[in-house]
Amino acid sequence: MVVLFHFKFEFAYGGFAGVDIFFVISGFLMNEICQKQIGNKSWVLDFYRKRFKRIYPALLMMVIFTFLLALYSETPNGAKEEFKQTLSALTFTSNIYYLLHSGGYFSATSDFNWLLHTWSLSVEWQFYLIFPLILIIGNLFKSYKSHFYFMIILCSVMICILFGKSHLSANFYLLPTRMWELMIGAYVSASRLKNPYAKQTEIVAVLTLVAFFLFVKESAPWPGGMTLIPVLATGAIIHANLSNSETLFKNSVIQSIGSASYSIYLFHWPVVSFMANNSIEFTTLNATIGIILSFVLGYISYKYFERLFSKSYAYLVSAAAVFAAVSFGATATEVNKHWVSTNSIALEKFKTYAASPEGIRQFGNQNRTCFLSTKTNDISFFDKEVCLKSAENKKNILVLGDSHAAELYQSVNDIFPDYNVMEAAASGCMPVNSKNGEKRCTDLFNYIYNDFLVNNKVDYILLSANWMVNKDQDLGKKLTEVINKIGKDKVFIIGQTKTFSIDFYKIAQKTPESKIEKLVTKESRLSNSWMSEQLAQSGINYIDVFDLNCNQGRCNYIDQDNVPMMFDKNHLTKTWADSYVKHIRTRVGI
Repeated sequence: MVVLFHFKFEFAYGGFAGVDIFFVISGFLMNEICQKQIGNKSWVLDFYRKRFKRIYPALLMMVIFTFLLALYSETPNGAKEEFKQTLSALTFTSNIYYLLHSGGYFSATSDFNWLLHTWSLSVEWQFYLIFPLILIIGNLFKSYKSHFYFMIILCSVMICILFGKSHLSANFYLLPTRMWELMIGAYVSASRLKNPYAKQTEIVAVLTLVAFFLFVKESAPWPGGMTLIPVLATGAIIHANLSNSETLFKNSVIQSIGSASYSIYLFHWPVVSFMANNSIEFTTLNATIGIILSFVLGYISYKYFERLFSKSYAYLVSAAAVFAAVSFGATATEVNKHWVSTNSIALEKFKTYAASPEGIRQFGNQNRTCFLSTKTNDISFFDKEVCLKSAENKKNILVLGDSHAAELYQSVNDIFPDYNVMEAAASGCMPVNSKNGEKRCTDLFNYIYNDFLVNNKVDYILLSANWMVNKDQDLGKKLTEVINKIGKDKVFIIGQTKTFSIDFYKIAQKTPESKIEKLVTKESRLSNSWMSEQLAQSGINYIDVFDLNCNQGRCNYIDQDNVPMMFDKNHLTKTWADSYVKHIRTRVGI
């Protein structure tokens, strides 16, 4: 299920719940295993050793394979990032790592994290560490052990409900909000209630999972109320199997796949991530090949290599330590710079472009603050006298908006040398006259519209923003009201620029230029069309720049000097901002 979902098969909507099913099964098995061992000498340490030897060989084999893939295809900095993921996977802390460093499991950028799928193993291992204590306490109240388990389930569910909406990523990645899924499996093991309709229950539960798999789409928050469906259905299937000799799952093919399923699961994600990191489209053919490759890799690992690493606990730990040392040396010495293209390595500098002197100058904040951000979330930081200094002997242009206006400031200043250029910008703000929003937004734009423009001479206003982030259906109306008040003839709205799911310099490093156009987000296209239609009806000057980098169906994204169009997901570099502003000047006609 989860493999089909990750390979983007459209019918596999609910495949993301595969991990939740896995948690229930794991919880059941842990209670079964520990209940048989409890009371034996050193049973807790034996439990840890056995679980480690069961989980770690396949994990280590997959991590080695993935590191080699990343070392081959990533830039030196990319390989260093992958090494951090490697360490978190090998120490069972990757759920915490991805909570802190990723945009969320369901985000558009998740496929680019080479070892993202190991978060669930980290949660499972963290559960292993505390489960013996839970079992010991439960056994103190033998006749009420299942009740004790049920109380833990309720507490975990309550935490999940309380923090689900306010802390989406933490709710997804951390053990406290996942504990109930594991404990439901343990509860099924501990309760041992007889089911006289085991076969019927199994059929209904399997059909429920199939229906969920085919029809239920991603849900936020997750885990949440909808998670009960696959979790309870899995619990019902397990319980039915306890007293059902005719179970559907005694098929030899299913059991053979099940034996290697852990390894197949581990190896499928590096294949997914390799495809994503190298811009290989998830067509039906490519995805099918990816799944077959995942099965082959997983089965080979299970059949041949995992036994090698599972000889002894000491051998396994030593192998992991040696691999960590070698991989650290490989990334520290940047060994892959010898085969990664020099152009790809050169593009790395754009990772820190926004904080570079060139980036600061481009956005108009060199030795002044004309562009407010979350760090300067108040109009008191705004240098009014410098940023809004008008001229009597020149015509005045005001660059107004959010960061998409700020990115154009220096270019406007350079391309319009015979004009006095002023700037007023605030990140993440729609440039409208409103009482609602972040303080930097409302304070700055209310001052501009209600004070500055009323009392000062401004000949032209270039209004620009990342329009696609707008959630106000009345944006067109509000912009029209503001522009009509100022005067239509002197206001020019700069249209939506293209946006991408990850920082553009990363795309430019790995994707052939001819394929980049396919990676432009649908949301940015729709936003441009919506803005154009809305404002055209009002007769407002809308300068469409969306396909400015394209000519007769061919789109350029990297210039002859290897400068990418953007440095992050949606902001132009200075060179490209210059070309956009030259077009804008032609359209404005001044």
